[in-house]
Amino acid sequence: MKAQQISFRHQLLAICFLFAGFSAANAQMTDDGARFGLKLGINGTNLYDDANAEDRDGRIGLTGGVFAKVPLGKSHFSLRPELLLATKGANYTLDSFTSSLKFAYLELPLSLEYNLSILNIHLGLNASYLANSKGEFKDEQGNPVSFDKDELEKLDFGWHAGAGIDLGNIGIHARISRGLKSIGEKQTVSDYVGSLKNAAWAITLSYGF
Repeated sequence: MKAQQISFRHQLLAICFLFAGFSAANAQMTDDGARFGLKLGINGTNLYDDANAEDRDGRIGLTGGVFAKVPLGKSHFSLRPELLLATKGANYTLDSFTSSLKFAYLELPLSLEYNLSILNIHLGLNASYLANSKGEFKDEQGNPVSFDKDELEKLDFGWHAGAGIDLGNIGIHARISRGLKSIGEKQTVSDYVGSLKNAAWAITLSYGF
């Protein structure tokens, strides 16, 4: 198996620094209420939607990146596009094959948010790109089976929903998300991943400029 050497922490820091500068440069865009910000938190991930998978054990990881909040006129609604980096994966057994997988995805969620005083509720769609992967498959005898990131599905899409509290510039949000596409792309890994799809929850702390 080829283990990618890209560090999740380095990617996250690069994105945060890049968009912190961008947000600071655009901090004057407040006449119409549009705001930018950073968010960081933890997520719990697993794989779902395959009745043959057993002993599924999820992972706790990190998620973080940048967001914008654009009010829709004078209503309580706003659009919330985000650019995030999130770790995902799980351990599981499928047809006597054991697997331990770790992923890093670049995610583009777009939410419709309803704001009522300090409370908000949001739901939307998201697209993801597989930036990094590592882990291992093992056959019935416990022998490792090599695979390449190119054998996994690079693109994912799905839905998410959540709620949170915003106190001034500070926000605390909880969200669940579900991918709608199998993580396996090529026939060579289909025996090991079946029709498994990504599932996650996240709790994040945000700061708006």
